[in-house]
Formats: sequence, structure tokens, C-alpha cells
Amino acid sequence: MPVRRPTASLATCALILAVEGASHADPPRTVEPPWVWTTEVASPRHLDLATLSDHEADLQRTCGRADAGLRAVALRLVERKLRDLPYLDGDELGQAQRVAGEPHVWPRAWIVSGRALDHEASRQKLGEWSLTFHEAGERRCGVAIAYGADGTEAIAAIAVDAQADLAPLPILTRVGAWLSIDAKLLVQATAARVVVIGPTGRPRTVPMQFDLSDHAHARFSPDQPGAFIVQVVADLPSGPRPVLEAEVFADAIPWTQLPDLTAPGETATASDPSDRSVLLAMVGTLRATEQLRALVPDRRLDAIALAHARRMQAARSVAHDVGDGDPLQRVGAAGLRVRECGENVAHATSVPLAHRALYASPSHRSNLLSTSFDRVGVGIVRDPDGSVWVTEELAGGVQ
Repeated sequence: MPVRRPTASLATCALILAVEGASHADPPRTVEPPWVWTTEVASPRHLDLATLSDHEADLQRTCGRADAGLRAVALRLVERKLRDLPYLDGDELGQAQRVAGEPHVWPRAWIVSGRALDHEASRQKLGEWSLTFHEAGERRCGVAIAYGADGTEAIAAIAVDAQADLAPLPILTRVGAWLSIDAKLLVQATAARVVVIGPTGRPRTVPMQFDLSDHAHARFSPDQPGAFIVQVVADLPSGPRPVLEAEVFADAIPWTQLPDLTAPGETATASDPSDRSVLLAMVGTLRATEQLRALVPDRRLDAIALAHARRMQAARSVAHDVGDGDPLQRVGAAGLRVRECGENVAHATSVPLAHRALYASPSHRSNLLSTSFDRVGVGIVRDPDGSVWVTEELAGGVQ
């Protein structure tokens, strides 16, 4: 069955504000093996198809350009399947990428299992799935097959549309050491920046030097022990969006068991059970935990957000401009004047997972915790498959 990771993006409404050989082991079931981190994050990572089984290589060619980091994630997926462990969904899939040193965002996973699977049918289904999404950039994919002692076969594929590549970045570092973030953009971009979340404190932005050869460079230094999430955000024709993510540890040991990824506010409820009210309660609880003033719901911003969520659903694309203008243009077209504004957009299997995805992203969390905003509007559209398209409009000084 297909497994989607929630996708999220962000927007800028004012210049001063930056706003998705086969293994045959039969391990003990229901037991999660330790997660073993690679030593560095980098892309692309070469994978020799000669090291795969014939069927894996055939599936790999169907799915996209082979990448060793993505294959490592696929191997984890089939291992979990044979152990009867839950699917990795949402940001859990992103965590698996970080462990494998794979820096791309908005992955999608495909898993099938059973006895005596028809290989040609599996290849056709994988090809059909692969055609259901294409954002921009270069398709990268990792495929793995594993077998259980009872004859069960598990096949997994994880694919991304790579919009940038990352030069090697060490996962282990020291407090005070300078780390270089070197990215090569694979799609048209006009600027880029790095947003960093440390173990404590709010996200901070580091400007990137951007040259005409589409290379972007920045440096940052961890200022305290612990884990740091590093995100590269590029300004694309469809608006700003994350293109790379990594996690590095300063004078700290990486975790070996999947951590609790629940976001502050994710479990909030509202007297009105509508999706809008529940998401507003989540955002309000999140800001309260950070001792920030509450955002005032604004029905005018709701209307803008809902119209954009519908446009994203129709376009099947998570972006800030899907033919309806950028956020500032849409706010102005609605007759509103704002001092500054921001926008978060997401596509997820549920409202809580959309909130989790936005909180987990450094650039989106920056919006959610900004002290420049005092009003918020929310638009949510449900797909026939139950997933949600979400837009959050945040603004300050609305007139």
C-alpha cells in the first residue's frame, strides 16, 4: 500500500520575513532493531545495480535513479514489515532518511507483501505508483526486497524528486565547530537560506551565498550540546520551499530508538470538532507552550486559506503559487492590507500529522512561533482518500 509523508511548504509575504542482492534474514518479529546512523549526510550517493538481485534491479530501473541512501531506508521498511512493525509514516519516514544520511524532503514510500508475488505485476504496480507524483527536479529512488522464513516476500520503494544536492556534512560535531552547508540546486532558484533548530530555542535563519552556477553556501556553528536540524530553503518559481534537511549532533550521541515525534499541541481538542477548529486549537496550544500571545482567528484570512487549499488539491501540488498568485498577491486581492504575512501549506493523512509536519520543519516552525503575527486563518480540504490539504495564513497589522 502507498505510504505518504506529510509535505509542507512556506511563503514570504514581506522582504523581512522568511516564511513537502536481496536479504533473506528472518529476524525476531515485533522487535525494533537499533537504528545505526551513517557518518555523514550527502547526495547523491551511488548505488551499483550489480549489487542488487535481478528483480530488485528491474524494480529499481522502473522507479528512478538509484540512490544508496534511499535504498538504506527501503531496507528498513521491508525489515519492519517482516517484523510486523507499523509502517513508517509522516515524519518517521523523514527520521529514517536522516539516519541513512539522505537529505531530501517529501519522500513517498510504496510497500507490498505476500507469498508468491508476481514479479511482473509488482513492477507494473510500482511503475503506476511512480507516475502519480512528480514535482520537479530529478527522480531518485531506493528499492529493497526481503523474505521471511514462512515464504512472505516484502518489497519496498522510497522515492523523492530531488531539487538540490548536498555536499558531505558530518553528523557528529562539536559545540563551537563551524559546519559548511554546500548545496547544488537542480531546479531554477533565485535565492536560498538555511534555517536551523537547536535542542532549545526558536529557529534561526542563516543567509546563503548564492552564485550563478546554482551553488549555495552557508556556515553555522552549534552553540550548545544536542541535536540540530538543518534545513535549506530555496526560493523557487512556485514560492519558497525546503529542498534539503539534515540532523547533526554536537557533543551528543545520536538516538538508536525512534523518538516520540508528537508535536506540542498535536493532541489538542476543540468543542467544535471541525478540522478548522481543531487545527486552530493545536496552533494555540503550541504558542502557549512557548509563552507567546495567542493568534486571533480571522475569517477573512480563513477565506484566503481555504481558496488556496482548494487550488492545491485541484493541482495535486503543495506550493504557494498554483496559478492563484503568491500569498501577498492573494491577500491584496482580498482587499486586505498587512504589515507582514506568512503562509504554511501541507498535505498529510490527517490534521494532527499536518500540524506535526509543520512543527518539525524549521522554516514552518519559525512562522508558527513568530512574534510578528497576531492573526491567523486556516483552510482545510479533505480528499476522497481521507487526506487533508492545509493552508495556514498568518499576518500582522491586518487592515
